[in-house]
Amino acid sequence: MKVSGARLSAMLLATWSTLSSAQSHIRCQNTIGGPCGDSSRPREMNCCDYGYCQPWNSGYYQCLDKPELCPNQETDIDYYGNDLQVIYGVQPDVCCDRCASTSGCAAYTFINENPDGRTACYLKTSTAGRVEKKGAVSAAYKDFVPPKCSATLWSGCGNSQRTSCCPDEAYCQPWNSGYYQCIDRPDKCPEQETDIDYYGNDLQTLYGLYPSDCCERCAATSGCAAYTFINENADGKTRCYLKSSTAGRREKKGAVSAAYKDFTNPTCTAKVGDSCGNEISGATCCPSGAYCQPWNPGYYQCIAEPEMCPSVQEGIDYKGDDLAVQYGLLPDGCCDACGADSRCTAFTFINKNDDGRSACYLKSGVGTPTSKAGAVSASRIIVIVDPPDFRKLRTLP
Repeated sequence: MKVSGARLSAMLLATWSTLSSAQSHIRCQNTIGGPCGDSSRPREMNCCDYGYCQPWNSGYYQCLDKPELCPNQETDIDYYGNDLQVIYGVQPDVCCDRCASTSGCAAYTFINENPDGRTACYLKTSTAGRVEKKGAVSAAYKDFVPPKCSATLWSGCGNSQRTSCCPDEAYCQPWNSGYYQCIDRPDKCPEQETDIDYYGNDLQTLYGLYPSDCCERCAATSGCAAYTFINENADGKTRCYLKSSTAGRREKKGAVSAAYKDFTNPTCTAKVGDSCGNEISGATCCPSGAYCQPWNPGYYQCIAEPEMCPSVQEGIDYKGDDLAVQYGLLPDGCCDACGADSRCTAFTFINKNDDGRSACYLKSGVGTPTSKAGAVSASRIIVIVDPPDFRKLRTLP
């Protein structure tokens, strides 16, 4: 029987995928040319001991040598906005070279897999706007020297489509979609991020404030680590969201976020088995190796993280990518159920439901992480094993 090279490649790739899913620990790929992950995994798990992890498509990431002029690649990261030029059909190393030869180019974002079948190389004036984006890889041009900013305090700095620089003592504040302005940085929150939201981890929402007031209220509020401020809202009132963390960082037009510079994490005195809050007050801290499990709206408890699903996200639903639902499990049993299904890379667990049964949603990926009270979600640890060398495959005679 004759087997085509393409068919043989597919058969071997399927075998490799099954093997990799069956493993129970993770390591970074240590061989240039070897696989280093896929889009279903948390970005920190797509790693290489040498070189960097290049996403070719959603199912296959590969370790490549770092371009000499752009040595610090960030896998699954997009430097959102600040585009100089888009170049199609080039390879990742060429994208770096094009940035190096383009006046004003500070960095680039490269995406190999796009709907039109062409690669896209986005040359950037800045590394600002750093957000997670599956399939993207971004890096700064190492020899870039930023031009002197000619903007002054109170001058315009762009709009929701494109922002420009502000002087060192200022940041670019979005007032509405059509007008952004350079204004003073608040002394206590000096590192603003324009068009960025620190999603989730809300302590309190305040209305009708100015940006500097939002920072001051964070500084005066126990447990406030950061804030997100949005000036333009449908009801005409500004919103100041006080946050317990800078986690959940994502792109959002019109938002500006910053950390409170003098915030210190309180020492967590909770132990496994202790209460850690409720739906009204929110989750409090748990010791290392544990997370805050919502059993019902009135009672959250610190319990040990499942061994094979250690990075549990509280109050988050991985919306979409559902494979199956299993009822009546405990959280660690949900992790085990995911491990028993070779297709499963993540899960969402909800203990309290209308029918009285817990629900374990097995997932093929992390879908769209969405805030949901009572939910916890996590990715399963998977090892990456070396696939066959497809370059050696030949069509059989």
